[in-house]
Amino acid sequence: MARQGSPRVARDVRAAIADALATLVSDPRLMLVTITEVELTPDHEHATVYWSTPDPTLVADDRRRSGARPARPDEVAAALEAATPLLRGAVGRRVRLRMTPELRFRPDP
Repeated sequence: MARQGSPRVARDVRAAIADALATLVSDPRLMLVTITEVELTPDHEHATVYWSTPDPTLVADDRRRSGARPARPDEVAAALEAATPLLRGAVGRRVRLRMTPELRFRPDP
């Protein structure tokens, strides 16, 4: 098993990404995304960010009628890929590291 980076830094990166998703990113595909965990390499060069969305079948009918629906996992993956530069910039501004980690997004199993 590969060693992981500092849990404190991983927690700070997770908080920075979650905050940026809530305040900076306006993509509707990312409205119901939750960042569940971040794993950093020991040198903090790479961060694997795990995300999840609610199951569309569990969302109340009134939300579906109003047009608000959880995005499909492939839509979320595409939106996160498009937002990666913005999210990485937010991490760089908020988490003081020598090098801002490269972000890789993976669905949380």
